[in-house]
This record gives sequence, C-alpha cells and structure tokens, in this order.
Amino acid sequence: MNLPLRMLQVEDSESDAALIARQMERAGYDVYTRRVEDAAEMRKALEEDWDVVISDHRMGQFDAPAALMILQESGRDIPFLVVSGTISQDLAVGMMKSGAHDYLLKSDLARLAPAVEREIRDARTRQKRREAEAELRESQERLAISMDATQLGTFDYFPKTGKIVLSETCRRHFGSRDETELTFERYRSAIHPDDRARYEAAIRSANSSSLARLAVEFRAIGIDDGVERWLSAWGRVFFDAAGEPVRFIGVTQDITGRKRLEEQFRQSQKLESVGRLAGGVAHDFNNLLTVITGYSEMALNELPPGDPLRDPLTEISAAATRASDLTRQLLTFSRRQVARAHPIEINVLLRNFEKMLARLLGEEIELVLSLDPAGGMFVADPGHIEQVVMNLAVNSRDAMPEGGKLMIETSRIYADEDFCAAHLSVKEGPFIVVAVTDTGTGMTEDVRAHIFEPFFTTKEPGKGTGLGLSTVWGIVQQSGGTIWVYSEPGRGTTFKLLFPAVEQNGDEAQAPSAGAIPSGVETVLLAEDEAGVRKYTRQILERYGYVVLASADGHEALRTAQEYPGRIDLLLTDAVMPRMSGAELAAQFAELRPGVPVMCISGYSDRMWPEAQDGGNYVQKPFTPEQLLRQVRAVLDRKKTD
Repeated sequence: MNLPLRMLQVEDSESDAALIARQMERAGYDVYTRRVEDAAEMRKALEEDWDVVISDHRMGQFDAPAALMILQESGRDIPFLVVSGTISQDLAVGMMKSGAHDYLLKSDLARLAPAVEREIRDARTRQKRREAEAELRESQERLAISMDATQLGTFDYFPKTGKIVLSETCRRHFGSRDETELTFERYRSAIHPDDRARYEAAIRSANSSSLARLAVEFRAIGIDDGVERWLSAWGRVFFDAAGEPVRFIGVTQDITGRKRLEEQFRQSQKLESVGRLAGGVAHDFNNLLTVITGYSEMALNELPPGDPLRDPLTEISAAATRASDLTRQLLTFSRRQVARAHPIEINVLLRNFEKMLARLLGEEIELVLSLDPAGGMFVADPGHIEQVVMNLAVNSRDAMPEGGKLMIETSRIYADEDFCAAHLSVKEGPFIVVAVTDTGTGMTEDVRAHIFEPFFTTKEPGKGTGLGLSTVWGIVQQSGGTIWVYSEPGRGTTFKLLFPAVEQNGDEAQAPSAGAIPSGVETVLLAEDEAGVRKYTRQILERYGYVVLASADGHEALRTAQEYPGRIDLLLTDAVMPRMSGAELAAQFAELRPGVPVMCISGYSDRMWPEAQDGGNYVQKPFTPEQLLRQVRAVLDRKKTD
C-alpha cells in the first residue's frame, strides 16, 4: 500500500510539477499535490496541512527565498526543498543558511524521494521533541504551582564543592535576598545555635545511613531580615561509586505557624494540669483552714477579755482568713469556683466600673474607655469580670510607676475559619473583644510565657501573690473565652479577652453574609515581620481580588516600592517591626510614593501609639478577614474621594 504524501509545489511550470509528482509516485507514494505560483496563493495554501514543500528557485515575479520566508512567517515546521534546473553553489548554500532543508537539480531527481523521506522523518522527530518539551514545561508548571501552593522550597547541595542552589521560596525561608549562589556554610550559619547540633546530627545520619534520608525541624535566623522561623527539611543523599556523598536534594517548609499552635496547645495543657493541681490543693487546704478558723473562733469565744492568748489567736484567725482568700483565687484559676453567669452588657459594666478604676489607678495614670456601640453581650459572672478588669488594671498600674495611660476598649468580631485556624482555642462565631492596654514597661518573651502560672510574679517579695493573672486566666476560661497577650520591653502590654457573643435573646449571632464583604483590584504593599501573619493577611487580600506585594520588614518594603514598576494603591504595615518601625517606613514610603495612603496593623491599641493614628487607617490584631477587608476598602475609597 502506497504511503500518502501531501506535497505543496511552488512552481510556474505545470510540466515540471507533474514530473516531480510522478517521481514521488514511482518511489511508492500516493501523492496529493497543489501547485502555487505567487505569494498570495502560497499563503492561502498554507492554511492546509502539508508533508513537504518543494520549490523551484526562480519563477518570474516569485522565487524560493520569498516562498521560504512566507513558510517561516506561518510558524509551520514543514520540510522545504529547492529543486532547480540550474543553481550555483553559492545560491544553494545561501538557501540552506536561510532555512531550506535541501536542494537538488531537476536533472538529478533520483535523489528527491530519499531526501523527502529523510526530511519528513526529521520533521516528525522535531515535532515529537517539541511535544515532549511542552509536556515537560507543563509538568514543571504544575510542579511549580504545587510547590507555591504548599510553600515548599527546594535546595540542591553538592558536598564536595560546598555549592548550594536554593529556590526563591527556600531563600525566603532563610530570610535571604541574595540572588547569587551561596555556599552551604553561609546558610548553615543561619541555623539557630540551639538547634545546630541536632541539625548537623541529622545531616551526618543522612550521609552515613543506608536510607540516605533527611528529616529534621529547626529554627533559622533570617540571613538578611533577622526574623526567626521554624523550618522543616526533608532530603535525600546520592553517593558516588566510592560511597561518598556527591549530591543532596530536598525541600524546606516554613512551619512557624504550626509550631505556634503547638506552643498554644502545650501552654493550654500546662495550665490545665496546673489548674487541676491548684484546685485539688485549694480544696484540701480549705478543709485544713476550716479546722484552723473554727477552733480559733471557738477558743476566742471561750477566753475572757484581756487574756494573753487572745492576741495570738486573733492573728491566727486573720491569717487563716487571708489564706482562704488565696484558696478562692486558686479555685477561680482552676475554674472550680461557683459562678453566677448571665448575659452581661460589657459597655454598661465598664461604664459603671469607670470611677472605681480611676481611683484605683491614681492621678498619675490616665484612664481612657473606648467602647464600641455594637459591643454586645456575653455570658459570665459580672463579679468575676469586674475582678478580671481590676487585676489587669492593678498590673498595669504597677508597670507604670511614673504614670502613663491605660486604655480599655471593646469591639465585636466574627471569627471565621481562617481566624480559627490561626488561634487554637477559638471556635467559629461572633466574639466580644475586651482589650486592656498600658504604656508601661512591657514584658520579655520569657516572662510572657509564664505570666498565667500560679505564684509566678516579677514583683518584689511581699508586693504580690502571683495569683492575679492566673485568676484572670481561670475566669476567662470558665466563661468560655480566651486570652492573648501582646507585649515588648519598653512598649507596654495589651491583654485581649475574647468572649463568645450572644444576642439579647441569648441566641448566637449569625455570621455576616460572605457576599457583603467588599473586594477590590488594587495593589497593596504589605510589610509584616511575622511570617504566619504575613501569609494569613496576604491570603485574605488575594482571595478578595487584591494584588499583594509582601515584604518581611520595612527595608524590603522600601526596596519593593522603588523597584516595582506598577502602581501601588496602599501601604499596609505592622506598627512594630525589627530594624524599622511602621512609622519610619510610612515616612520614607511617602517620599517614594507621594499621596499613597498608609494603613497600620498592630496588636497594640492605636490610641496608645500616636504614630499609628492616621484618620482611622488602623486595624487591631487579632483581626478577622471581614474587619481587614472592610477597613482596607474604606481607606481606598476615602482616598478616591479626596
């Protein structure tokens, strides 16, 4: 059976075209041919599929070079052969350099069929290669999308040379902005000193193990940004014939968010354990105090006035009473104190409590209440909530020995799925937020990790029992709420209490309609040093249509503002970042991008930090997606009307 052959001929001689067709038929082909004589006819013919193009070199107003150019402009990879009665060697070589696949004389048509067969075979090989390359590119694109979606970074390390190649995501994991290839030692130096021994032990095990696998978690201090991140690394080692490691490839993942959730869980478990112990001790201790107090009172009633034993017994009774107060606090911490809970209008409670708090704080400390009219209600024991506010106010007062400001704020949020994923103890639904912020001395991270433990105190001996904040924690937990603390040395402290909101009839509030949340298409420059918050914020904005340029600190944000060629519609910055504050960033950004609004996000109250105040361009952590999106939309819309 003859092979089909679709042959386009660029030829002005009908007899020569027929001769070439017969030559291919004698070679065993079933030939379908079409003859064209000018450019217009050729362009029209190229709308069909052809196996080969055979062109005479010169034909009146049209020639082979022009035909070849038209074929190349079409983008079709079709073998192009020149067949001519006479052609010089220079012209033939010129045609080959221009892209023709072969040339031959009409007097030597015996070569035509083998040449056509060869070029068709080569064209099919090229097509298969292009298809394979396209499939490879598509596979690589799918892999890149998957890697980006999972935020996995890749590394490729060559132990003999020390060379290491990292993907852009992996560089971000190590806080590196350097685009050049760096050595393994440069990245090894970024590993936290406390984790380096464990990391190197895992490397040695992978290099010597028959499994040749690496799986290790460690902290890294950003090479350029100085940010501490928890990373997880998996890899595989390849060995040469002598058993020496020659290549080490793998992936990294930023697990900072997961580690924080684990720490929240451990802290919660620890406090639960301590609470059970404290409750048991308080219960047994109260039994002893009952005996001590009872017999003291009995003895005092039996002794006549003036008896020398009355004073010692009175002191014993007073000490037992004070001890009973401590055990009540322990029972509150362990959530075993009886609570008379009912719906509380938090704004009303705080207004009624304002004068007492002002007297407690004294004249050196300014008390400011900022109460959201939509604050709403939650279920708790009013006396317990007053005790919480009192304890927090006393701690704030003691942290401001030279005076300052205490801000108590209320607000209402809706915790959605994303918010709950970042906050372990929160379930989806509406919450009332009570924030207590001071301008005091602040706390270190180590102190903050222990503040809710019973009897832990930083005060001088005799100045405190160490039960105030443990009592706060117990009351909040017993009321179904949760508590977060934001603090840095010299920057004051904010306690945020979240309580499940209820309506007047006691029913839970409904979630706001997702369709009511505003979206946008503007470009937002985000500066946030906490990797988990940065990722969370970016996902919210991108999900609702915004283009986000994310930066790990102020310096990176300024560089982006300088280099980004497009428009930037909003700077969204954290108030407190390493090396450059949000206020400093805003000032320098205004010089680069005049007139672009700036919006601040922070765990501190906006009224406590004047640099965060800019016509309401502010949102507090922890924020829900709806809070962020509505505030961003409001700032952008306000700019449009200016």
